[in-house]
Amino acid sequence: MERVEPATVRLATPADADILGAISGRAWRAVYPGIVPDAVLDEWIEGAPEGWHQAFVDRPPESGWRPWVAEREGAILGFATTTPAKADWLPPPHGAGELTNLYLDPDAIGSGVGSALYDHAAADLRERGFNPFLVWAFRDNFRARRFYERKGLVIDVAEHDWMLGGVPCPIVRFRLDWPAPEAG
Repeated sequence: MERVEPATVRLATPADADILGAISGRAWRAVYPGIVPDAVLDEWIEGAPEGWHQAFVDRPPESGWRPWVAEREGAILGFATTTPAKADWLPPPHGAGELTNLYLDPDAIGSGVGSALYDHAAADLRERGFNPFLVWAFRDNFRARRFYERKGLVIDVAEHDWMLGGVPCPIVRFRLDWPAPEAG
């Protein structure tokens, strides 16, 4: 059996924007048919490269947004983004941090890259003092739901609709509360 090198996680840079856009498109095309309306999915995929270029302009380091990439042998295989929790759908709990994206090139699924990204992103938020840890996922993205449940997260918002192209797309929110640091 061939040994697979572990993925290395690092902060993404503006030079990574095109590959991040390409991975976004491949990941969304593999996961979201039947979950996201086709017209919205096509729009997301078409706009992904420019969206990534713009993200690096709109979200300077002091914004709290951190984009992470996982690479193996110089090839980027996936990405995750962390940020102070956002109120896009519902107000977050006080002090929350959020994993806002975790996507892999479809060929990297099952290779440990997703776990490496998740673990790094969660550790980043915890080290920055965010608590609880939140993740939104589409209700019908069963692979993502199983992944987050295996990581110890529990659903605290069982159903909420994200309106996409005039179509309600059910989402759920996962939550993990970290124990308070030991005093002294």
